[in-house]
Amino acid sequence: MKITVINSEKKEKSYTRIELDQFVAQLKGGAYRQHYVHEFKKDVCFAAEWLKTNGELKAKVLNPLVLLSIENLRDLPTVEEYKRRAIQQPYTVLCFTGHDGHSLHIVCRYDVTPTATTLLNAFRKYHYIYSSQLGTPLAEIEPTFETCCKACYDPQAFYNPDAIAIQVSDESEDTPEFRSQHEDISDYNYPEEIPGLSVHESRMRRFHDCLNTAIESHYDIRDDELFATAVLEQLADGCRLMGLPQAWAARMATFIPLLGGVKNYDLIETVFKTAYLHQTLKTIPMKFTRPSALVVYKTEAYMKEHYTLRLNVMTGTPEYRMNAVGYGFLPLDQAARNTMAIKALKAGVDSWDKDLSRYIDSNLIPKYYPMEDFMSHLPRWNGKHDYVGELARRVKTDNPYWEEDFHKWMLSMVAQWLGKDRQYGNAIVPLLIGPQGSGKSTFCRRLLPGYLQLYYNDRLSMKNDNDIFLAMSGYALINIDEFDAMSKSQQPLLKYLISKQDVKFRPPYGKTMEERQRFASFIATTNNLRPLTDPTGSRRFVCVYADDIDNTGIINYDQLYAQLYTELQQGRRYWFDDDENARVIEQNAGFQQVCDYRRMIELTFLPPEETGSDEKFIYLQDVMKRLARSFPTFVIGKNTDKEIGRKLSEMGYDHKRQNKGALYRMKEI
Repeated sequence: MKITVINSEKKEKSYTRIELDQFVAQLKGGAYRQHYVHEFKKDVCFAAEWLKTNGELKAKVLNPLVLLSIENLRDLPTVEEYKRRAIQQPYTVLCFTGHDGHSLHIVCRYDVTPTATTLLNAFRKYHYIYSSQLGTPLAEIEPTFETCCKACYDPQAFYNPDAIAIQVSDESEDTPEFRSQHEDISDYNYPEEIPGLSVHESRMRRFHDCLNTAIESHYDIRDDELFATAVLEQLADGCRLMGLPQAWAARMATFIPLLGGVKNYDLIETVFKTAYLHQTLKTIPMKFTRPSALVVYKTEAYMKEHYTLRLNVMTGTPEYRMNAVGYGFLPLDQAARNTMAIKALKAGVDSWDKDLSRYIDSNLIPKYYPMEDFMSHLPRWNGKHDYVGELARRVKTDNPYWEEDFHKWMLSMVAQWLGKDRQYGNAIVPLLIGPQGSGKSTFCRRLLPGYLQLYYNDRLSMKNDNDIFLAMSGYALINIDEFDAMSKSQQPLLKYLISKQDVKFRPPYGKTMEERQRFASFIATTNNLRPLTDPTGSRRFVCVYADDIDNTGIINYDQLYAQLYTELQQGRRYWFDDDENARVIEQNAGFQQVCDYRRMIELTFLPPEETGSDEKFIYLQDVMKRLARSFPTFVIGKNTDKEIGRKLSEMGYDHKRQNKGALYRMKEI
């Protein structure tokens, strides 16, 4: 069976058909090996043999092969773990690590004539099977016969030409949807428990079913207090049997007037604890267990029952959500820790503050990546409207490349959040230049939706290295407001920092060096028309002058970032190539600071040979004031008039003297 390798190194793509066995040998042998992610220029298509004749692309043969992918994995050990699980499946023909080191590709076979319908049916079946077996959702980009992935290098690639082929129908099939069973620490994902109902609605329905049953069972008890006690005990036991969380059910019971309300909260909680005790004891090894170990087990069981914890890797702060409430994570500050300790002691858990803190600050708490969570819960892009281009056009500029450059920077920012390239960071900084009040800072702030403003920073101090490193790992977007306020020594430092993918430093009060992933991308604003001081680093900045920026109206953030995510999944380039870097350097020349008087004059006034004899004479003082408005580095000092006058004479400008001073025949450009 032959597949197609597509070479994109030249302007026109070339198509080579090779045997699958031969491709696997090249994959393992390093024929497609590259040093950097952006250097991978060859793609491989497994679903068809493509042939280009007379400029027309045709599929010579369709293959019964389907490509599956897992994207945005945390690191190489994670990729290897999923590969280990994938090769245990009898359907895996080929399994290899993606070119970015953060993805895994799986090729499977189906036993029917390839058509668009059978390919789609096979993809959906395999998507469900592998998502279930691997315990993680696979990428949901439905395939075509043109679907490709990067040809890369994996010496440990798995190949089984005798893998089992799955049977699929040539008519449309319904395939069940995979639903992850992992602990829910997301801000966006609230799975349903009863089909058609939310978590809250589902729990409330089951809770009231238990309550109604308890009331009906004891309606013949005449004594109100005995009746309330009997109902409460049966309600607690019913909630346990229905699988309702103990803390949530006890809290709901406090709102039932029949049971005494909030005044009896401690009593109600005790009854529920007793009802759930047998279930709790089953998870705690009591016999032959040392008291110290028993405290640890009880502490962990109590915390898991009452709270959901996570470690926010960007803020570096543990966060918690009360299971009784079911939504809304809060920072786990000292007050929250103390409250947890008091409630644990009231519940009979003999643990102290240090025991709870030991559990909270351990590796038992799952890590939470806010930006990945945000990106993974976006709706599908509609594929019709260019939301990124629409956002770029809000900046009113005559730069013809602005929309294209801004789009590429936005792609690179999202790729930075997802950790797609662990060798280089997003090394481009859009620099918005314009008058005061033109809306530059507002535009930068609105690039992130309101619920992500926690990860936006426009108050970064460049004087402290630790502050910079913490910001690079703790924020998604950093705006260097008033860019021209940076000293000449700080711009080269920024140039160095923005090219770093990860940051290594010793955090405050830390005892050892730590390496943290960088999430932040940079944008900058200034009123200075010539803010750049380092010519060698100008390719890092995309300078654009804008008189006005439209900050009115609503930004469709879901579709904006869904578009960027989809484009990255489809392999759109998110870095600047050599030609684009050269073009950026050229267009930035007009934004470089000028310190030479002659050069300032050349950039502001016509040369003497182009100045007409009918032009008016200008006082030297007015010439200096005009230069001071255009060049922040031009400072009028004691002998500045003599130096400027000497330069003007050397350049050949006509001049004359009057009582008020020297005049020169000049015309502004």
